[in-house]
Amino acid sequence: MRVAVPTLQQMCVSADQVLLFQNIFSGRKDVFGTYDPQTRKSWQVKKPVTANVIRDHLEGRVPYGVYLLDQDRIRAVAADFDHDDEKPPLFFQQEALKLGFSAYLERSKSKGFHVWIFFDGAGVLASKARLVVLHLLQTIRAPQTEVFPKQDRLTGPTHYGNFINAPLFGPLVSQGRTVFLDENSKPYEDQWALLRALSCVSESALDRVIADRDLNKPPPSAPKNLNQVVKVTGFGLPPCAQRMLAEGVTANQRVASFRLACQLRKIGLPFDLAVVTLSAWSQRNRPEEGKGIIGPGELRSQIWSAYSSRLYPSCGCEDPAVIPFCDQTCPIRRR
Repeated sequence: MRVAVPTLQQMCVSADQVLLFQNIFSGRKDVFGTYDPQTRKSWQVKKPVTANVIRDHLEGRVPYGVYLLDQDRIRAVAADFDHDDEKPPLFFQQEALKLGFSAYLERSKSKGFHVWIFFDGAGVLASKARLVVLHLLQTIRAPQTEVFPKQDRLTGPTHYGNFINAPLFGPLVSQGRTVFLDENSKPYEDQWALLRALSCVSESALDRVIADRDLNKPPPSAPKNLNQVVKVTGFGLPPCAQRMLAEGVTANQRVASFRLACQLRKIGLPFDLAVVTLSAWSQRNRPEEGKGIIGPGELRSQIWSAYSSRLYPSCGCEDPAVIPFCDQTCPIRRR
């Protein structure tokens, strides 16, 4: 039997539903994101998040994107699986359940899935939530999956972080998009009943997992002299990797760290020394658009992915993270 999908008419919302949604998908209250459903171009709106903003989203007039990070705390965290393969998000749900956490699967607006974990009370420290989520992604061997928020904290009044599109955008609901899915990957017929019954995670539960799995173990201290690190590790590295290590990057930090870790593994550098080297490298990064430097947890996750899976033969010559550092005289490039 086909499971009914809520229609746009069914999504005409009450004041209580608007308030419920606003409380669950909350973060910064002075700014939100949106996009054009036709062109899919997205932008930031520097206006308060009011009940009318939420109503416009739910009833299908203007999409609402939530900036989850409010200083250093969040009420929800989401893993963004950018492919239509259901297996990774379902594995993520299963691993979260082993920790005692409920994780909620949402079909995103165009492709892929979001998996949400919600927190009780006034929320939790983003650094703790992200640490646990990154650990879960590492466990299911999907460490390159994006996590929202992308930072542990905001670094200034003009830094907003990144927004994620909220669920239940009116016109897409009847298409089975931006809706939460049940254990059979079918849309819940009553999305509001699900939202009223959410199981939220406490900060003490995060602390328990972090302690039990020793997730707070810091990486080895990075050397003060990065040039010495490059000198030691430069032998056998292609020119692009040497330049990336010496100069740092301004974009694609996650992909760049993974590519560099693959190169360090190829020349035989042990995992712990790769962590030392790339921790030093990260301090040279100059992220654009006010983004923060990649954090130790996510950096270690990228390195672990490069060292724990099959050896990648590719040097990533066509990767946007590598292209700006390409040397046309490189023998690998010429081949």
